[in-house]
Amino acid sequence: MNTENEIMAKLEIEHIAELQKYKDEFETLGKNDWGLKDLISIFLPFILLSIANSFYDIETEIFQIICFIFLASAVVQGMIREQTKKNKSQN
Repeated sequence: MNTENEIMAKLEIEHIAELQKYKDEFETLGKNDWGLKDLISIFLPFILLSIANSFYDIETEIFQIICFIFLASAVVQGMIREQTKKNKSQN
């Protein structure tokens, strides 16, 4: 009875190790890729601003300031995403 439990425990440990290997492979799949979601989140504000500019008259200075804010936001978002990926890979 005791050896049967030991055999079952060893099989379960092997199964868990195999699942962990698959999990690690899955996490490394998209590690360095820029996904479609990332590109959309960068360019969508500029596209929406251009559409709004075609319907409403936005002054040039305000348009440039808003574009700069969107650009700065995209840079910060990219830095946060990279730091998050580093933290996930360390754990």
